[in-house]
Amino acid sequence: MLSNVLFEVPAHLLSDHAAGNVIRFGTILKDAVTGQIAGHMQETGLAHSLLSTVLSGAASPLTLGLDMVNMGTGLYTSLQVSQLKSMVSLLQSLQMATLGVSLVGVGVSVAGFIYMKQRFDRLEGKFADLDQTVRQGFDEQRKSELRKQVSKTSALVRRARAASTRSDWRMEYLEIAAGLSEQAEYFRYELNHLAKSDGKIDADLFSHLVQMQVLCNTVRLDCQMRCEELTHALRMAEEIAGDYQSSFSELTPLSFTIPPDKGLTLIRSLRDISDGAECKPYLIDLLRTRRIGGMEYLEALGSEEKAPLQFLPVT
Repeated sequence: MLSNVLFEVPAHLLSDHAAGNVIRFGTILKDAVTGQIAGHMQETGLAHSLLSTVLSGAASPLTLGLDMVNMGTGLYTSLQVSQLKSMVSLLQSLQMATLGVSLVGVGVSVAGFIYMKQRFDRLEGKFADLDQTVRQGFDEQRKSELRKQVSKTSALVRRARAASTRSDWRMEYLEIAAGLSEQAEYFRYELNHLAKSDGKIDADLFSHLVQMQVLCNTVRLDCQMRCEELTHALRMAEEIAGDYQSSFSELTPLSFTIPPDKGLTLIRSLRDISDGAECKPYLIDLLRTRRIGGMEYLEALGSEEKAPLQFLPVT
C-alpha cells in the first residue's frame, strides 16, 4: 500500500542536506555518516506536466524554467509559474542542476509517456539537423541506419502511450519492453563505437545518442513495472546501470569537440545519468519488499498534482 508515501521532500531533509548531514546520490538521500538510505526521490506527474509545458520552447527545461520564473505569467498561468519556481528551487537546493540534460527529469526514474513522446519529437528533429553535419565515424549507410532506428524507437514510444487501452495491455507492454531493449542495445553499440573512434568525440551526436539510449531504457523499465515484473525489472535496472558505467566512466571533459568547460557540464550530466541508474535497483527492490505494486506506484506518481518530487521513505 502507498499510505506511507510522502508526496514531497520533507523540510528537515532539505535542512540536513544543506548542512551536509544528508547527501544525495542520484535519486537517493542518505546519511552522510552512516551511509544509511533515508529514502528515494521520484518526479511526479506534476513535474512531467510542467516539463511538457516548457518543452515547447528552449532546449533545457531548467533554463526555460528560470526564464518563465523571471518573466512572470506571460503565456503561462500564475499557478504554473509558481509551481515551476518551486520545482526549480527544490532541484537547485538538492544540486540537481542538469535537469533536462539527462532527458527524463530528476534521475531517470519514471517514464511519463506523454512527456517522453514530446522529448522524443525534439530529439528526432535534432537528429535530422545533425544529419547534414555529422562526418566523423558515420558514413552515409550508417546515418541511414541511424534514421531507421530512431524511427523504430518512435513507433515503440507511441505504442507505449496507447498500451493501457488495449485489452491485452500486459502483453503489449511486454512486447514494447522487448523491442526497446533491442533499441537500447543499438544505441549503446553506436555510443561505444563513437567513443573508441580516433580523435575527439562529436559532443552533439554523442549527447543525442545517450538520450536515445536513456529513453529506451527508461520506457522499457516502466513497461516492466506496469506488468508487475519487478524481479525482472530489478535485473534489467542493474544491467542498465552497469552499461552506463562502462560507457561513460573513462570519458573526460577533454574527450569531446567542445571547450573544456562545456565538456565538464556534459560529464556531469553523464554522471547524473549513471548515478540515477545506480539508484533504480534499490527503488525497485524497496517496492518489492514493501509489497507495493509497480502499476500502483507509477499511477500514484502520475496522478500527483501538488508536488513535483515524491519522497519514498525506506523506514
